[in-house]
Amino acid sequence: MDFVMAQEIAALPTAIAALVAIGAPVLIAMTVGTVMFAVFTPQELAANSVVGSVKFGFVVEVYAVVAALTLVGAWDIYTTSRDTLQKESGALYMLAHAVDTYGGAEQGEARQAMRGAIRDYAEAVVTHDWPRLTNGLALGTSDGAFTRLSRVFFDTEPVTPAQQALAQSTVAWVAQVAEARMDRLSVGTRTISLLIWALIMTVSVSVLVFQWFIGSGSQAVHYSMGAVIAIIVGGVLLVSLKLAFPFAGDDPLLSPRPFILLMDIR
Repeated sequence: MDFVMAQEIAALPTAIAALVAIGAPVLIAMTVGTVMFAVFTPQELAANSVVGSVKFGFVVEVYAVVAALTLVGAWDIYTTSRDTLQKESGALYMLAHAVDTYGGAEQGEARQAMRGAIRDYAEAVVTHDWPRLTNGLALGTSDGAFTRLSRVFFDTEPVTPAQQALAQSTVAWVAQVAEARMDRLSVGTRTISLLIWALIMTVSVSVLVFQWFIGSGSQAVHYSMGAVIAIIVGGVLLVSLKLAFPFAGDDPLLSPRPFILLMDIR
């Protein structure tokens, strides 16, 4: 599994992604089982049960470690991305509320400029930055919109004591937007390494194949256990993919909804 394939599977609707991520391991397990029972007799497989169980136990332990590593890495990507979006949109929300503090009659133009800068920046994030997060397409940048946002809030002179007191917080909120924005734009550098995806696929296939080298008194029971193991393997892959690519798909785990709401500020 390469990076592009992993992202494409994650971008699928959850039902279809589950069908692919879980259906493929089940198909592999059932196919290998059919081949194994065609090549080896039940007596040959039963004779290999003791040695096979020890080796299978080792493979399962390796799989458990790799699966845990993948899930923890994917969860870290998701939570970091979620917290970054909350930090950025939260700071913009506070800036939007701060605008009303500049309530002087002579500051009407400044208020409109502030609200317009927030709307323009939110629109630039949705229009330009989000396609880069979802599929890597560069459709422009929000750099200009952020520059205008910072200049509008920095250049507006506080007049009243309340505005002067709020000015320091305004600077901190703009800085928070800048920091969160850089973290969001660098989300691609926090992806799970291709080597990790290759390793999880290798040990997953090993688990699916190795289980058939152990004999069982009933083929039906063996196939049932094989299907359960395949479903578990597929479930781990599905959750890892969805968490590792939280912006991918038409129904992503993380959406631009907070910025869409900020586009309606008046």
